[in-house]
Amino acid sequence: YFHFSISWILLAVFIYIFRKHQCTQSLLRHKKLNEINKNEEQYIKARFDELPSWVFFPDIERAEWINRIIKQAWPYANQYLDQAVFRDVLVPLVRGTSSTLADFSFQKLDLGEIPPRIGGVKVYTDNVRDQIMMDIEVVYAGDAIIKAKLKGIVCGIKDIQFVGDIRIILSPLINTIPLVGAATFFFLKKPSIDFKLTDAGTLVDIRGLHDLLLVQINDIIASMMVLPNRQVLPFVKDIPIGYLRWSNPQGVVRAFILRAQDLINADIVGKSDPFVKVKVPGSIEYRTKTIDNTLNPEWNEIFEFVVEQYESDSIEFEVYDEDLGKDDFIGRAQLPLNTLVDDDHINTWLTLQDVKNGSLNVSLQYFSLTKQKSALEIIERKNNEVKKGEKLSKALLVCYIDRCLNLPQSKKTRQEPNPFCRVKVEGTETKTQTYEGQTNPQFEHISQILCSNPLHEKLKIYVCNAKSKNEVIAYFEMPIKQVYDADTMTIDTQSYPLKSVSGPLDKTEIILHLSLFILSPGHSSETRLSSSSQTPSATPSTSRTTRRTNNNRNNMQDSLPRPSFKEDNVSKSIASGVQLDVIIGEHN
Repeated sequence: YFHFSISWILLAVFIYIFRKHQCTQSLLRHKKLNEINKNEEQYIKARFDELPSWVFFPDIERAEWINRIIKQAWPYANQYLDQAVFRDVLVPLVRGTSSTLADFSFQKLDLGEIPPRIGGVKVYTDNVRDQIMMDIEVVYAGDAIIKAKLKGIVCGIKDIQFVGDIRIILSPLINTIPLVGAATFFFLKKPSIDFKLTDAGTLVDIRGLHDLLLVQINDIIASMMVLPNRQVLPFVKDIPIGYLRWSNPQGVVRAFILRAQDLINADIVGKSDPFVKVKVPGSIEYRTKTIDNTLNPEWNEIFEFVVEQYESDSIEFEVYDEDLGKDDFIGRAQLPLNTLVDDDHINTWLTLQDVKNGSLNVSLQYFSLTKQKSALEIIERKNNEVKKGEKLSKALLVCYIDRCLNLPQSKKTRQEPNPFCRVKVEGTETKTQTYEGQTNPQFEHISQILCSNPLHEKLKIYVCNAKSKNEVIAYFEMPIKQVYDADTMTIDTQSYPLKSVSGPLDKTEIILHLSLFILSPGHSSETRLSSSSQTPSATPSTSRTTRRTNNNRNNMQDSLPRPSFKEDNVSKSIASGVQLDVIIGEHN
């Protein structure tokens, strides 16, 4: 009668059913996590038959006494978290990301009565004599309500769900109270986050936009707290935070995603269109191409990633059927990287879990990291044997951006910039955190970049202003060969002048520490922490570590950034008791 097509009614019905299904699934998930929070033992007993055998990890300890303490202290922690975390840390961080967020503020912060829960704790004691390292599983499904205001519009979230594995390193150990110099903490991989939107946020609470919002939040967390990014909480004054943020990775893994067999068919018409997501330690996730209409696809793709702790890290493979809207899950598999300890190169078929049938053929090869320049020729020959036309990595560049000095104000607004750095080598690019209104930002950011041609590639760092549409206000360039030619392929912490496209800059500098490692097939190097009688020097901009090799092998110079801190009683006590030894051996 009003010239409306029946398709509009069908579309409205479809959207209603889809949204109702979404809400039902979210409620079930939240109810399940709530049951675990309230009485974990009762929940497990009620579903004991459903639990697989891998639930009972002998090396992971329950921490119920910690959960009881957290539950008792949670009401009193509300006020501290409100001021110290949300208002003092998160508000400046959000405002600094874009000029459109300049008036962002929290209107309501109620963390509720249900506290987060520690699912389990694993403490590492082997080869870490001068530090305490532990992995903690954090689970939260609480009743917090958070509302933020932007441009007069209020948007809130509730029913927050969070699951993540956080690593805490207490180091250096010192011989004065509090016995620990600082705590370093970071997520081993991106945590799982979900929530419901309230107020004006319900207008964008549809599947695509909601997922996009979660991706943005995960990216912010990854840039701050997912390996190789770390946060450091000092317990004593003048602690050398620089070397605590720095880490020498153990190696590089080259993963070949070859083929799959007997995948389940997720399509009603035709066959699945499978692809594989490769989830590696840290914040990186890879994806293969999609093979259309087959249950026995062949990808033959290669991915490379840096390994921080191969003893505890693992690589995950998730197979999906590509569809419009939402991809269908058709299996997953996991492979611990410690399987490469005895065999540096494995080719195996993995049985896909959580599905009736299907298997995935992968091949993994481990490369250690060496400071021997002669290893570059070896890895070049090795790469030529693999796949013609494929850009395979030969070296790893570790770039530590300490800080920038005397950045110029915006020419348009005459205001201090909201600076961040883009670090680029060929097609690989990483990004630092954004800081609000600073001309001397202290980034303390680590970028680990794999290089396929280190003798001919350039390191490029662009300092951008988030206030003015990410305009480049200064830049720095250096051939990676300059790092290769340096002693032990390391350029210790020093300042470099920044350039500008618009004109000369007055005393604008960037302070960097650069180190290059060559990939070497097999376990030719081992990086671990051990106790000694020395520590990084307590004089400004200097640091000393000792590299020792097994069987009295040749010593190598330091690749750690030189921290800046004053010498006092605390630093003397650190120097008397702690040393960060990086043990790197030759290729057998």
